[in-house]
Amino acid sequence: MVAALTALAGLASCDDASKGTVDAGRETTDAALEPDAAPEPDAAPEPDAAPEPDAARAPDAAPPEYETPAPRQDWSRDVLSVDLRLALDTLEATAVLTLAPSDSGGASFEVGALDVHSVEDETGPLRFRQSDGWRMDVGTRGGEAGARLTVRYAFMPQPEYAGWMPDYGVTYLWPYYCGNLYPCRSDPVHGQTFTLEVTGWPAALTAIYPERIPTEAPAYMPAVAVGEFTRVDLGETAAGTRVSAWHLPGQGAATASGTAELVQVFDFLERTYGAYAFGDAVGSVSADWRDEPYSGLEHHPFWHIGREDMDNAEVHAHEAAHGWFGNGVRIACWEDFVLSEGTTTYISARALASAGVDVWPEFDCYLRHDCDPANGVNTVALPATCGEIDIGTDPLWSTVPYMKGAYFYRAVAELLGVDTVDAVIADFYRAHVGQAARMNDMLDALEAVAGDEAPRIAALADAWLRAEPCPVDWAALCPAP
Repeated sequence: MVAALTALAGLASCDDASKGTVDAGRETTDAALEPDAAPEPDAAPEPDAAPEPDAARAPDAAPPEYETPAPRQDWSRDVLSVDLRLALDTLEATAVLTLAPSDSGGASFEVGALDVHSVEDETGPLRFRQSDGWRMDVGTRGGEAGARLTVRYAFMPQPEYAGWMPDYGVTYLWPYYCGNLYPCRSDPVHGQTFTLEVTGWPAALTAIYPERIPTEAPAYMPAVAVGEFTRVDLGETAAGTRVSAWHLPGQGAATASGTAELVQVFDFLERTYGAYAFGDAVGSVSADWRDEPYSGLEHHPFWHIGREDMDNAEVHAHEAAHGWFGNGVRIACWEDFVLSEGTTTYISARALASAGVDVWPEFDCYLRHDCDPANGVNTVALPATCGEIDIGTDPLWSTVPYMKGAYFYRAVAELLGVDTVDAVIADFYRAHVGQAARMNDMLDALEAVAGDEAPRIAALADAWLRAEPCPVDWAALCPAP
Protein backbone atom coordinates (compact mmCIF):
# COMPACT_ATOMS: atom_id res chain seq x y z
CA MET A 1 0.00 0.00 0.00
CA VAL A 2 1.15 3.50 -0.76
CA ALA A 3 -0.42 5.67 1.88
CA ALA A 4 0.00 8.89 -0.07
CA LEU A 5 3.63 9.16 0.89
CA THR A 6 3.55 12.91 0.45
CA ALA A 7 0.56 13.22 2.77
CA LEU A 8 1.94 10.89 5.43
CA ALA A 9 5.35 12.48 5.28
CA GLY A 10 3.83 15.96 5.28
CA LEU A 11 6.02 16.99 2.36
CA ALA A 12 3.18 18.52 0.36
CA SER A 13 1.42 20.61 2.46
CA CYS A 14 -28.04 -17.24 19.16
CA ASP A 15 -28.58 -19.94 21.74
CA ASP A 16 -32.38 -19.75 22.19
CA ALA A 17 -34.25 -22.93 21.15
CA SER A 18 -37.51 -21.03 20.79
CA LYS A 19 -36.03 -19.20 17.79
CA GLY A 20 -35.18 -22.34 15.83
CA THR A 21 -31.98 -23.46 14.21
CA VAL A 22 -30.95 -20.44 12.16
CA ASP A 23 -31.38 -17.35 14.30
CA ALA A 24 -30.83 -19.05 17.61
CA GLY A 25 -29.87 -16.60 20.32
CA ARG A 26 -28.54 -14.00 17.89
CA GLU A 27 -27.39 -10.82 19.56
CA THR A 28 -26.47 -7.51 17.97
CA THR A 29 -24.78 -4.47 19.48
CA ASP A 30 -23.30 -1.27 18.13
CA ALA A 31 -19.86 -1.86 19.62
CA ALA A 32 -16.98 -0.83 17.37
CA LEU A 33 -14.78 -3.43 15.75
CA GLU A 34 -11.62 -4.04 17.73
CA PRO A 35 -9.70 -6.42 15.46
CA ASP A 36 -6.57 -6.71 17.54
CA ALA A 37 -8.55 -7.67 20.61
CA ALA A 38 -10.10 -10.77 19.10
CA PRO A 39 -10.66 -13.18 22.00
CA GLU A 40 -9.02 -16.53 22.25
CA PRO A 41 -11.08 -19.56 21.21
CA ASP A 42 -13.92 -20.15 23.63
CA ALA A 43 -13.12 -22.56 26.39
CA ALA A 44 -16.77 -23.08 27.23
CA PRO A 45 -17.93 -26.66 27.82
CA GLU A 46 -18.75 -28.81 24.83
CA PRO A 47 -22.40 -28.70 23.80
CA ASP A 48 -24.56 -31.52 25.05
CA ALA A 49 -23.98 -34.68 23.09
CA ALA A 50 -26.63 -35.34 20.49
CA PRO A 51 -28.63 -38.56 20.84
CA GLU A 52 -27.77 -41.55 18.72
CA PRO A 53 -29.03 -41.13 15.14
CA ASP A 54 -32.34 -42.65 14.29
CA ALA A 55 -31.59 -45.81 12.31
CA ALA A 56 -34.74 -45.33 10.26
CA ARG A 57 -33.77 -41.86 9.04
CA ALA A 58 -32.41 -41.60 5.50
CA PRO A 59 -28.65 -40.93 5.45
CA ASP A 60 -28.98 -37.63 3.60
CA ALA A 61 -31.85 -36.24 5.65
CA ALA A 62 -31.23 -33.00 7.53
CA PRO A 63 -30.56 -33.68 11.23
CA PRO A 64 -33.23 -32.69 13.72
CA GLU A 65 -32.76 -29.40 15.54
CA TYR A 66 -31.42 -30.96 18.70
CA GLU A 67 -28.45 -32.30 16.73
CA THR A 68 -27.48 -28.83 15.48
CA PRO A 69 -24.58 -27.57 17.63
CA ALA A 70 -24.94 -24.39 19.62
CA PRO A 71 -22.94 -21.36 18.44
CA ARG A 72 -19.36 -21.63 19.63
CA GLN A 73 -16.50 -19.15 19.48
CA ASP A 74 -13.37 -20.51 17.78
CA TRP A 75 -10.88 -18.23 16.01
CA SER A 76 -8.55 -21.11 15.14
CA ARG A 77 -10.75 -22.57 12.38
CA ASP A 78 -8.89 -22.11 9.10
CA VAL A 79 -10.77 -20.71 6.09
CA LEU A 80 -9.46 -22.20 2.85
CA SER A 81 -11.56 -20.31 0.31
CA VAL A 82 -14.27 -17.66 0.02
CA ASP A 83 -16.80 -17.66 -2.84
CA LEU A 84 -18.45 -14.27 -2.73
CA ARG A 85 -21.56 -13.00 -4.53
CA LEU A 86 -22.45 -9.33 -4.09
CA ALA A 87 -25.54 -7.53 -5.40
CA LEU A 88 -24.74 -3.82 -5.35
CA ASP A 89 -28.33 -2.78 -6.06
CA THR A 90 -30.04 -4.75 -3.27
CA LEU A 91 -27.01 -4.90 -0.93
CA GLU A 92 -27.65 -8.61 -0.47
CA ALA A 93 -24.80 -11.11 -0.57
CA THR A 94 -23.84 -14.74 -0.18
CA ALA A 95 -20.47 -15.98 1.02
CA VAL A 96 -19.55 -19.66 0.78
CA LEU A 97 -16.70 -20.33 3.21
CA THR A 98 -14.77 -23.57 2.85
CA LEU A 99 -13.27 -24.54 6.20
CA ALA A 100 -10.39 -26.83 7.01
CA PRO A 101 -11.21 -30.05 8.89
CA SER A 102 -11.63 -29.60 12.62
CA ASP A 103 -13.28 -31.25 15.59
CA SER A 104 -13.86 -27.95 17.38
CA GLY A 105 -17.61 -27.67 16.74
CA GLY A 106 -17.41 -23.95 16.13
CA ALA A 107 -16.07 -21.17 13.94
CA SER A 108 -15.86 -17.39 14.42
CA PHE A 109 -15.77 -14.54 11.93
CA GLU A 110 -15.68 -10.76 11.86
CA VAL A 111 -18.98 -9.53 10.45
CA GLY A 112 -18.80 -5.81 11.20
CA ALA A 113 -21.89 -4.09 9.83
CA LEU A 114 -23.34 -7.21 8.20
CA ASP A 115 -26.89 -8.33 8.92
CA VAL A 116 -26.62 -12.11 8.73
CA HIS A 117 -29.85 -13.82 7.64
CA SER A 118 -28.80 -17.47 7.73
CA VAL A 119 -25.89 -19.90 7.94
CA GLU A 120 -26.02 -23.46 6.67
CA ASP A 121 -23.76 -26.30 5.70
CA GLU A 122 -24.24 -29.22 3.33
CA THR A 123 -26.83 -30.81 5.59
CA GLY A 124 -28.95 -27.80 6.44
CA PRO A 125 -29.26 -24.71 8.67
CA LEU A 126 -26.78 -24.02 11.44
CA ARG A 127 -27.18 -21.97 14.58
CA PHE A 128 -25.21 -18.75 14.83
CA ARG A 129 -24.84 -15.76 17.12
CA GLN A 130 -23.89 -12.16 16.27
CA SER A 131 -22.45 -10.29 19.24
CA ASP A 132 -20.23 -7.39 20.29
CA GLY A 133 -21.30 -5.51 17.17
CA TRP A 134 -18.70 -7.24 14.98
CA ARG A 135 -18.41 -10.99 15.74
CA MET A 136 -20.34 -14.03 14.54
CA ASP A 137 -19.98 -17.45 16.16
CA VAL A 138 -21.33 -20.51 14.36
CA GLY A 139 -21.99 -24.00 15.64
CA THR A 140 -20.44 -26.42 13.18
CA ARG A 141 -20.50 -30.18 12.85
CA GLY A 142 -16.87 -30.96 13.53
CA GLY A 143 -14.69 -33.38 11.67
CA GLU A 144 -15.93 -32.97 8.10
CA ALA A 145 -13.19 -32.56 5.55
CA GLY A 146 -13.80 -29.42 3.54
CA ALA A 147 -16.90 -28.26 5.40
CA ARG A 148 -18.68 -25.46 3.51
CA LEU A 149 -20.69 -22.76 5.25
CA THR A 150 -23.13 -20.74 3.16
CA VAL A 151 -23.79 -17.36 4.78
CA ARG A 152 -26.59 -15.15 3.45
CA TYR A 153 -26.56 -11.57 4.62
CA ALA A 154 -27.04 -7.89 3.86
CA PHE A 155 -24.16 -5.41 3.80
CA MET A 156 -24.37 -1.69 4.35
CA PRO A 157 -22.95 1.27 2.44
CA GLN A 158 -20.07 2.88 4.29
CA PRO A 159 -19.70 6.67 4.19
CA GLU A 160 -16.08 6.39 5.32
CA TYR A 161 -13.19 4.19 4.25
CA ALA A 162 -14.44 0.97 5.76
CA GLY A 163 -16.25 -1.20 3.19
CA TRP A 164 -18.43 -0.61 0.11
CA MET A 165 -18.62 3.14 -0.60
CA PRO A 166 -21.27 3.61 -3.30
CA ASP A 167 -20.76 7.38 -3.44
CA TYR A 168 -17.15 6.74 -4.49
CA GLY A 169 -17.84 3.56 -6.43
CA VAL A 170 -15.18 1.52 -4.63
CA THR A 171 -14.67 -0.93 -1.83
CA TYR A 172 -12.06 -0.18 0.82
CA LEU A 173 -11.19 -3.07 3.14
CA TRP A 174 -7.61 -2.40 4.30
CA PRO A 175 -6.49 -3.10 6.97
CA TYR A 176 -9.33 -4.75 8.91
CA TYR A 177 -12.65 -3.72 7.34
CA CYS A 178 -13.30 -6.93 5.38
CA GLY A 179 -16.05 -7.76 7.90
CA ASN A 180 -18.14 -4.91 6.49
CA LEU A 181 -18.27 -6.73 3.14
CA TYR A 182 -18.12 -10.46 3.96
CA PRO A 183 -17.54 -12.75 6.98
CA CYS A 184 -13.80 -12.81 7.40
CA ARG A 185 -10.76 -12.82 9.67
CA SER A 186 -8.70 -9.71 9.05
CA ASP A 187 -5.45 -10.73 10.74
CA PRO A 188 -2.88 -10.64 7.89
CA VAL A 189 -1.50 -14.09 8.77
CA HIS A 190 -4.68 -15.66 7.41
CA GLY A 191 -4.88 -16.40 3.70
CA GLN A 192 -7.59 -17.79 1.46
CA THR A 193 -8.43 -18.03 -2.21
CA PHE A 194 -11.43 -16.16 -3.61
CA THR A 195 -14.01 -16.15 -6.32
CA LEU A 196 -16.10 -13.04 -6.82
CA GLU A 197 -19.37 -12.43 -8.65
CA VAL A 198 -20.80 -8.91 -8.67
CA THR A 199 -24.17 -7.76 -10.01
CA GLY A 200 -26.42 -4.74 -9.80
CA TRP A 201 -24.31 -1.81 -10.99
CA PRO A 202 -25.78 0.83 -13.34
CA ALA A 203 -25.80 -0.28 -16.97
CA ALA A 204 -23.97 2.85 -18.12
CA LEU A 205 -21.00 2.10 -15.88
CA THR A 206 -18.32 -0.59 -15.73
CA ALA A 207 -17.42 -2.77 -12.76
CA ILE A 208 -13.78 -3.86 -12.37
CA TYR A 209 -13.13 -6.83 -10.09
CA PRO A 210 -11.32 -10.18 -10.25
CA GLU A 211 -13.54 -13.18 -10.85
CA ARG A 212 -10.89 -15.37 -9.23
CA ILE A 213 -7.94 -14.95 -6.88
CA PRO A 214 -6.25 -18.36 -7.20
CA THR A 215 -3.48 -18.08 -4.59
CA GLU A 216 -4.08 -17.64 -0.87
CA ALA A 217 -4.20 -13.92 -0.16
CA PRO A 218 -5.03 -11.52 2.70
CA ALA A 219 -8.64 -10.81 3.60
CA TYR A 220 -8.49 -7.27 2.18
CA MET A 221 -7.66 -8.48 -1.36
CA PRO A 222 -11.15 -8.66 -2.95
CA ALA A 223 -12.07 -5.28 -4.39
CA VAL A 224 -14.69 -3.73 -6.63
CA ALA A 225 -14.56 -0.45 -8.53
CA VAL A 226 -17.56 0.90 -10.45
CA GLY A 227 -17.33 3.91 -12.69
CA GLU A 228 -17.23 5.40 -16.16
CA PHE A 229 -13.99 3.61 -16.97
CA THR A 230 -11.92 3.63 -20.13
CA ARG A 231 -9.63 0.62 -20.50
CA VAL A 232 -6.13 1.10 -21.90
CA ASP A 233 -4.30 -2.05 -23.00
CA LEU A 234 -0.65 -1.46 -22.17
CA GLY A 235 0.87 -4.67 -23.49
CA GLU A 236 2.17 -8.06 -22.38
CA THR A 237 5.17 -9.20 -20.39
CA ALA A 238 7.52 -11.93 -21.62
CA ALA A 239 5.58 -14.36 -19.41
CA GLY A 240 2.34 -13.46 -21.21
CA THR A 241 0.77 -11.37 -18.44
CA ARG A 242 -1.57 -8.78 -19.96
CA VAL A 243 -1.19 -5.34 -18.37
CA SER A 244 -3.96 -2.73 -18.54
CA ALA A 245 -5.14 0.45 -16.91
CA TRP A 246 -8.67 1.71 -16.28
CA HIS A 247 -9.14 5.44 -15.87
CA LEU A 248 -12.03 7.81 -15.23
CA PRO A 249 -13.05 10.65 -17.55
CA GLY A 250 -10.39 13.31 -18.05
CA GLN A 251 -7.53 11.07 -16.88
CA GLY A 252 -6.23 9.80 -20.21
CA ALA A 253 -3.05 11.90 -20.29
CA ALA A 254 -2.26 11.33 -16.62
CA THR A 255 -2.75 7.58 -17.02
CA ALA A 256 -0.53 7.45 -20.09
CA SER A 257 2.22 9.22 -18.18
CA GLY A 258 1.94 7.18 -14.99
CA THR A 259 1.77 3.79 -16.72
CA ALA A 260 4.37 4.37 -19.45
CA GLU A 261 6.82 1.98 -17.76
CA LEU A 262 4.29 -0.38 -16.16
CA VAL A 263 4.73 -3.28 -18.59
CA GLN A 264 8.52 -3.06 -18.20
CA VAL A 265 8.11 -2.89 -14.43
CA PHE A 266 5.90 -5.95 -14.30
CA ASP A 267 8.16 -7.85 -16.68
CA PHE A 268 11.18 -7.09 -14.45
CA LEU A 269 9.33 -8.28 -11.36
CA GLU A 270 8.37 -11.56 -13.04
CA ARG A 271 11.82 -12.20 -14.49
CA THR A 272 13.73 -11.19 -11.36
CA TYR A 273 11.64 -12.45 -8.44
CA GLY A 274 9.40 -15.20 -9.79
CA ALA A 275 6.09 -16.03 -11.44
CA TYR A 276 3.12 -13.83 -10.60
CA ALA A 277 0.61 -15.69 -8.44
CA PHE A 278 -2.74 -14.02 -9.14
CA GLY A 279 -3.56 -14.67 -12.79
CA ASP A 280 -2.53 -13.62 -16.27
CA ALA A 281 -4.30 -10.23 -16.47
CA VAL A 282 -3.40 -7.30 -14.21
CA GLY A 283 -3.68 -3.56 -14.08
CA SER A 284 -4.17 -0.24 -12.35
CA VAL A 285 -7.69 1.03 -11.65
CA SER A 286 -8.42 4.66 -10.86
CA ALA A 287 -10.12 4.94 -7.47
CA ASP A 288 -12.28 7.99 -6.90
CA TRP A 289 -10.98 8.73 -3.40
CA ARG A 290 -11.85 12.34 -2.75
CA ASP A 291 -10.99 13.31 0.79
CA GLU A 292 -8.39 10.86 2.09
CA PRO A 293 -4.62 10.88 1.44
CA TYR A 294 -4.32 7.41 -0.05
CA SER A 295 -2.28 6.91 -3.18
CA GLY A 296 -2.90 3.23 -3.82
CA LEU A 297 -4.14 -0.08 -2.47
CA GLU A 298 -2.72 -3.48 -3.38
CA HIS A 299 -5.93 -5.21 -4.54
CA HIS A 300 -4.41 -7.73 -6.92
CA PRO A 301 -4.76 -8.45 -9.75
CA PHE A 302 -6.48 -5.06 -10.27
CA TRP A 303 -4.90 -2.68 -7.81
CA HIS A 304 -6.43 0.71 -7.04
CA ILE A 305 -4.65 4.02 -7.63
CA GLY A 306 -5.96 7.29 -6.21
CA ARG A 307 -7.25 9.56 -8.94
CA GLU A 308 -4.70 12.24 -8.03
CA ASP A 309 -1.84 9.76 -8.52
CA MET A 310 -2.71 8.25 -11.89
CA ASP A 311 0.27 10.16 -13.33
CA ASN A 312 2.70 8.84 -10.69
CA ALA A 313 4.84 6.00 -12.03
CA GLU A 314 6.20 5.15 -8.57
CA VAL A 315 2.72 4.56 -7.17
CA HIS A 316 1.75 2.27 -10.07
CA ALA A 317 4.99 0.32 -9.71
CA HIS A 318 4.67 0.07 -5.93
CA GLU A 319 1.15 -1.36 -6.02
CA ALA A 320 2.16 -3.76 -8.79
CA ALA A 321 5.10 -5.01 -6.70
CA HIS A 322 2.75 -5.91 -3.85
CA GLY A 323 1.88 -8.93 -5.95
CA TRP A 324 5.16 -10.34 -4.67
CA PHE A 325 5.31 -9.01 -1.09
CA GLY A 326 2.33 -8.06 1.05
CA ASN A 327 0.01 -10.21 -1.09
CA GLY A 328 2.10 -12.95 -2.71
CA VAL A 329 3.98 -13.35 0.57
CA ARG A 330 1.74 -12.23 3.43
CA ILE A 331 3.01 -10.82 6.68
CA ALA A 332 2.60 -12.84 9.87
CA CYS A 333 1.47 -9.82 11.90
CA TRP A 334 1.28 -6.06 11.48
CA GLU A 335 4.62 -5.67 13.23
CA ASP A 336 6.09 -7.22 10.05
CA PHE A 337 4.74 -4.31 8.00
CA VAL A 338 8.29 -3.60 6.80
CA LEU A 339 8.42 -7.01 5.08
CA SER A 340 5.48 -5.85 2.98
CA GLU A 341 6.17 -2.16 2.50
CA GLY A 342 9.96 -1.97 2.79
CA THR A 343 10.51 -4.90 0.44
CA THR A 344 7.92 -3.61 -2.02
CA THR A 345 9.42 -0.12 -2.01
CA TYR A 346 12.87 -1.57 -2.75
CA ILE A 347 11.86 -3.99 -5.51
CA SER A 348 9.61 -1.42 -7.20
CA ALA A 349 12.56 1.00 -7.23
CA ARG A 350 14.66 -1.78 -8.79
CA ALA A 351 11.97 -2.37 -11.41
CA LEU A 352 11.67 1.32 -12.25
CA ALA A 353 15.44 1.61 -12.52
CA SER A 354 15.38 -1.15 -15.14
CA ALA A 355 13.03 1.12 -17.13
CA GLY A 356 15.28 4.17 -16.69
CA VAL A 357 13.42 5.82 -13.79
CA ASP A 358 15.41 6.77 -10.65
CA VAL A 359 13.16 7.27 -7.63
CA TRP A 360 15.89 7.40 -4.97
CA PRO A 361 16.22 11.21 -4.99
CA GLU A 362 12.51 11.39 -4.19
CA PHE A 363 12.96 8.74 -1.48
CA ASP A 364 15.79 10.83 0.03
CA CYS A 365 13.24 13.56 0.72
CA TYR A 366 10.84 11.15 2.40
CA LEU A 367 13.66 9.70 4.50
CA ARG A 368 14.87 13.13 5.55
CA HIS A 369 11.40 14.02 6.74
CA ASP A 370 11.03 10.75 8.64
CA CYS A 371 14.43 11.03 10.31
CA ASP A 372 14.19 14.68 11.35
CA PRO A 373 13.25 14.66 15.08
CA ALA A 374 11.41 17.95 14.61
CA ASN A 375 8.71 16.13 12.63
CA GLY A 376 7.97 13.62 15.40
CA VAL A 377 7.19 10.70 13.06
CA ASN A 378 10.24 8.47 13.35
CA THR A 379 9.78 5.07 14.95
CA VAL A 380 11.26 1.59 15.01
CA ALA A 381 10.52 -0.05 11.66
CA LEU A 382 10.53 -3.63 13.00
CA PRO A 383 8.99 -3.90 16.47
CA ALA A 384 10.03 -6.84 18.64
CA THR A 385 6.43 -7.96 19.22
CA CYS A 386 3.98 -9.79 16.95
CA GLY A 387 0.22 -9.46 17.08
CA GLU A 388 0.16 -6.70 19.67
CA ILE A 389 -0.34 -3.47 17.70
CA ASP A 390 -3.25 -1.85 15.88
CA ILE A 391 -1.73 -0.80 12.56
CA GLY A 392 -4.44 1.82 12.10
CA THR A 393 -3.34 3.78 15.18
CA ASP A 394 0.26 2.67 15.81
CA PRO A 395 3.17 4.96 14.81
CA LEU A 396 4.25 2.17 12.46
CA TRP A 397 1.49 3.33 10.10
CA SER A 398 3.73 5.91 8.48
CA THR A 399 6.31 6.16 5.71
CA VAL A 400 8.97 4.92 8.13
CA PRO A 401 8.78 1.17 7.30
CA TYR A 402 8.63 2.03 3.58
CA MET A 403 11.76 4.15 3.66
CA LYS A 404 13.85 2.50 6.35
CA GLY A 405 13.07 -0.89 4.83
CA ALA A 406 14.08 0.19 1.33
CA TYR A 407 17.28 1.84 2.53
CA PHE A 408 18.15 -1.26 4.55
CA TYR A 409 17.96 -3.41 1.41
CA ARG A 410 19.94 -0.79 -0.50
CA ALA A 411 22.70 -0.87 2.13
CA VAL A 412 22.80 -4.67 2.01
CA ALA A 413 23.00 -4.52 -1.79
CA GLU A 414 25.96 -2.15 -1.54
CA LEU A 415 27.66 -4.72 0.69
CA LEU A 416 26.74 -8.00 -1.05
CA GLY A 417 25.84 -6.84 -4.54
CA VAL A 418 22.50 -6.01 -6.12
CA ASP A 419 22.23 -9.35 -7.89
CA THR A 420 22.83 -11.29 -4.66
CA VAL A 421 20.09 -9.40 -2.86
CA ASP A 422 17.72 -9.91 -5.79
CA ALA A 423 18.46 -13.65 -5.69
CA VAL A 424 17.73 -13.84 -1.95
CA ILE A 425 14.45 -11.95 -2.39
CA ALA A 426 13.51 -14.22 -5.31
CA ASP A 427 14.29 -17.41 -3.36
CA PHE A 428 12.34 -16.08 -0.38
CA TYR A 429 9.34 -15.31 -2.58
CA ARG A 430 9.33 -18.73 -4.21
CA ALA A 431 9.63 -20.43 -0.82
CA HIS A 432 6.83 -18.44 0.83
CA VAL A 433 4.37 -17.43 -1.92
CA GLY A 434 0.83 -18.08 -0.72
CA GLN A 435 2.04 -18.14 2.90
CA ALA A 436 2.76 -15.74 5.74
CA ALA A 437 6.32 -14.93 6.80
CA ARG A 438 8.27 -12.77 9.25
CA MET A 439 10.78 -10.05 8.44
CA ASN A 440 13.20 -11.90 10.69
CA ASP A 441 12.97 -14.81 8.24
CA MET A 442 14.14 -12.49 5.47
CA LEU A 443 17.00 -11.23 7.64
CA ASP A 444 18.06 -14.82 8.29
CA ALA A 445 18.02 -15.50 4.54
CA LEU A 446 20.23 -12.49 3.85
CA GLU A 447 22.68 -13.43 6.57
CA ALA A 448 22.80 -17.03 5.30
CA VAL A 449 24.36 -15.93 1.98
CA ALA A 450 26.58 -13.24 3.49
CA GLY A 451 29.38 -15.49 4.72
CA ASP A 452 31.87 -13.44 6.69
CA GLU A 453 29.72 -10.36 6.17
CA ALA A 454 26.79 -11.81 8.16
CA PRO A 455 27.61 -9.74 11.27
CA ARG A 456 27.50 -6.61 9.15
CA ILE A 457 24.06 -7.59 7.81
CA ALA A 458 22.88 -8.02 11.39
CA ALA A 459 24.32 -4.62 12.28
CA LEU A 460 22.54 -2.99 9.34
CA ALA A 461 19.26 -4.59 10.43
CA ASP A 462 19.73 -3.28 13.96
CA ALA A 463 20.57 0.21 12.71
CA TRP A 464 17.88 0.58 10.05
CA LEU A 465 15.04 -1.54 11.41
CA ARG A 466 15.34 -2.06 15.17
CA ALA A 467 16.55 1.38 16.27
CA GLU A 468 14.70 4.65 16.02
CA PRO A 469 17.51 7.06 15.06
CA CYS A 470 18.40 6.92 11.36
CA PRO A 471 21.95 5.72 10.58
CA VAL A 472 22.53 8.47 8.00
CA ASP A 473 23.23 12.18 7.94
CA TRP A 474 19.62 12.95 7.21
CA ALA A 475 20.23 16.72 7.12
CA ALA A 476 22.36 16.24 4.01
CA LEU A 477 19.55 14.46 2.16
CA CYS A 478 17.20 16.16 -0.28
CA PRO A 479 18.98 19.52 -0.60
CA ALA A 480 16.77 22.47 -1.34
CA PRO A 481 16.70 23.44 -5.03
